[in-house]
Amino acid sequence: MRYGFFTVLLPVLAAIVVLIAYQSWKSEMTSSATVRLTPAGYDLTYTVEWGWGMDEKFSLVREGEWLAGPSSGWMEIWKRPYNSGLALYRAVDDGTYYLGLGYKFFTFEPSTGVLKSDCNAEALPTRTPLGLRLLDLNLNRTEREAADPGAQDRFGYVEPDQGGPLPSAPPVSKYYTNLVYLGKFGLTRAKGRGGPAEFVPANKGAETRLGLEPFCG
Repeated sequence: MRYGFFTVLLPVLAAIVVLIAYQSWKSEMTSSATVRLTPAGYDLTYTVEWGWGMDEKFSLVREGEWLAGPSSGWMEIWKRPYNSGLALYRAVDDGTYYLGLGYKFFTFEPSTGVLKSDCNAEALPTRTPLGLRLLDLNLNRTEREAADPGAQDRFGYVEPDQGGPLPSAPPVSKYYTNLVYLGKFGLTRAKGRGGPAEFVPANKGAETRLGLEPFCG
């Protein structure tokens, strides 16, 4: 009887040990940062996961709720980790959020809780004259820097000392009409796989250059 008991108990204990080890590994291999979208009433979380490769996603949860809300789903980070990043904007007129992640852009309407993804660049707000100029394929990197000095790319590291909440008075976007720029998520600069995920608000970092443009092909 005793041997039968241990025969049943040992696999259970082994499964518990494996589960604990997996959860510990997953915690070590995952990093996230969260900001509160005010006055929308949602928390926005950006997450990066390391494993055989690297993946990123964002998710939204209404304030005070535990149930999972809409999410982008996992996207592979191409030539990682320096191609990670999420640009965040908000429309001036209706409060719709625009998010640039990976090769897509997303819109989120807080009033309905609906998140949509798109690869059609024509669905984005109208570009400003500077935005249109930078989209000109005849402009090389040197010309872009001359036309738009000091801007940062959506893809790339953020600095460890730049983190903070959403700005109370976000600036008008340089590249898209009727949008304000809120900030950017990314991995902090570090060797190897990159450092922890962080949010850099617009008052601590320059706007991402054309941060919503899709690259779906």
